[in-house]
Amino acid sequence: MKQRGCTWLVISIIALAFAPSALAADEQGDAGDVPATAQDLSRTTVESITGKIATGNDADLYRVCLSGGGSFSATTVGLSDVDTQLFLFDSAGLGIYGHDDGTTKQSTLPAGHHLTPSASGEYILGISAYDRDPQSAAGPIFSNVAFLTAANGRGAASPVEGWAGLPRDSGDYTIALSGTRSCDTTPPVIDLRSPVDGDEVPVGAEVEVDFSCSDEGGSELTSCEGSVPDGTKLDTSKLGPQTVSVTARDGAGNETSASATIVVVDETPPTVELRAPSEGASYAVGEEVLADYECSDEPDGSGLGTCIGDVADGATLDTTEAGSFNFTVTATDAAGNSASTTVNYEVRSAESEFKGFRWPVDDYPAINRWIAGEVVPVRFSLGGYKGLDVLAPGYPQVAEVECGEGEQPTSGRPARSPGWHKGLRFRQRSYIFMWRTERDWTRDCRQFLIKLNDGSVHRAEFRFVRSWWGLWPRWDD
Repeated sequence: MKQRGCTWLVISIIALAFAPSALAADEQGDAGDVPATAQDLSRTTVESITGKIATGNDADLYRVCLSGGGSFSATTVGLSDVDTQLFLFDSAGLGIYGHDDGTTKQSTLPAGHHLTPSASGEYILGISAYDRDPQSAAGPIFSNVAFLTAANGRGAASPVEGWAGLPRDSGDYTIALSGTRSCDTTPPVIDLRSPVDGDEVPVGAEVEVDFSCSDEGGSELTSCEGSVPDGTKLDTSKLGPQTVSVTARDGAGNETSASATIVVVDETPPTVELRAPSEGASYAVGEEVLADYECSDEPDGSGLGTCIGDVADGATLDTTEAGSFNFTVTATDAAGNSASTTVNYEVRSAESEFKGFRWPVDDYPAINRWIAGEVVPVRFSLGGYKGLDVLAPGYPQVAEVECGEGEQPTSGRPARSPGWHKGLRFRQRSYIFMWRTERDWTRDCRQFLIKLNDGSVHRAEFRFVRSWWGLWPRWDD
């Protein structure tokens, strides 16, 4: 028997009017009438459900997720011409409460009623035509739903497994709901591939941000945002940490965050500019030579740490002794990178300055003609007698060259002297070395090399001929 007038009906309709916007769901095919075949809408917030009571025997079940706190309501008032009944079951199919309003053809499960569930979670909402009631293995689950009533039938202790009653109505329906949410508690997944947390990269390195998000809980991804957009380049122009954060959200409000921090480091060594002494420079003994150098670090680098030379910048090099020397400057930056520059130079003795070769030998680049196999009296001056140890060990030497091609070797094979005149001698204000040539050098060229103790190398080039007639240049030479 249907009853009239309930003030809680008005309250529920008002609550529905102010319910937040959410999903309007449609019945897919024919929603099942037992828990195992109920249409699952639990993965989203549902505002309304539109379906069809196909026949008077039909009943539809929908799994929904309630927010709890007595906020749930469902009604067909003003939304359906079918004479409906509404039922709420727990997730296993045990009845909670139901209603068939006797004053209208529609029904309402109100919010804020003492029967309205306070616990959040998954429930089953059922709808059927008037007089088609849920049954369990023990019998009817509800004894009378003309009024809003709890599950009070003899079968209330068991889950719904069927429906009974006279088929009375069929047609389309819409159920308006409030107090639902998604039961998806699985947070989205973030795959932050680049940058890689903990990596160190040099200044200016190209690092492309690369991430993606996915949802596995069923409520679908709603946002996937990074502090640096996916696919863009990370700023690595300055030293220090750089962090990329990504936040993902799904339709159920679940949120996941991930971040990766890399450190931009200085891997570029500083530079050294060494102006004096310069590579290959030659200085006289006692000459004043001031070291001249500076070091620098790259712009936006870690900064110059040290710049140390063999003597301080602006200090005087030691030129008190003749010989070959090197000079090194080493620079380091604050990140520990280092760079070194080394040059080689010589200090020559002012007393042993080479004054050139003497007759019959002319200085390079002149080409001297000589008969192959004949001894050459090689004379040269150092400005006076400086002792017989003025040559570097192993000199003089002879190097084979291409005639007139401008070659300037600094070493060759030791020069030989005849048995009657061994080694270097000093006569008539000149040093003399009697050089024994070979007969098979005919038509070839050789350079006679002397290297003084100050490291300087001096040379004379010879073209060897067969006889005295060849001493005079010919037109076809």
